[in-house]
Amino acid sequence: MTEFEKMQRGLPYSPADEELTLFRYAARRLCQQFNRIDPEDADNLAIVTTKLFAGIGSNVDIDAPFFCHYGMNIEIGDNVSIGPNCTMLDGAHVRIGHNVSIGPNVGIYTTRHRVLPLDITRGECETSQSVIVGNNVIIEGNTVIKAGVAIGEGVVIEAGSVVDTDIEPFSIVAGNPAEVVRRLQ
Repeated sequence: MTEFEKMQRGLPYSPADEELTLFRYAARRLCQQFNRIDPEDADNLAIVTTKLFAGIGSNVDIDAPFFCHYGMNIEIGDNVSIGPNCTMLDGAHVRIGHNVSIGPNVGIYTTRHRVLPLDITRGECETSQSVIVGNNVIIEGNTVIKAGVAIGEGVVIEAGSVVDTDIEPFSIVAGNPAEVVRRLQ
């Protein structure tokens, strides 16, 4: 099994693998292109984002700079706004639903680093788990969403939160770790 296949299946893998490194370099080059394009140049922005992401909906606005590891694991729905300095470490699938607002300096991390010395010695120092963001979600600035989290529909995540567990639909969450502060229904 290749390191890419291990990564996609959530098994321990080596990020130093040659194939994974080439994929990251390709995504890095596309991110650099994207970050240099004039924000009014919709045609070139569309070309780069179509190459970078697995899927991208209509009416998507991503402020530069934007960073990701692979891009090919990211799907973005319709009517999505992503603020500047967003980082998506997409070793696993990242799905952003429709009508989502993501503030500045948000990190979405599907990757977890393993800390056991034997894992590091073998080079299998990462695992990845998907992050799913439902429809009609607001993620305020400086939020971190950790690997394996599913965010339900209609959720509001307040600024500076660290989300490390699933969030039920129609909740407002805040804090580190993020906790429900109010229900919207």
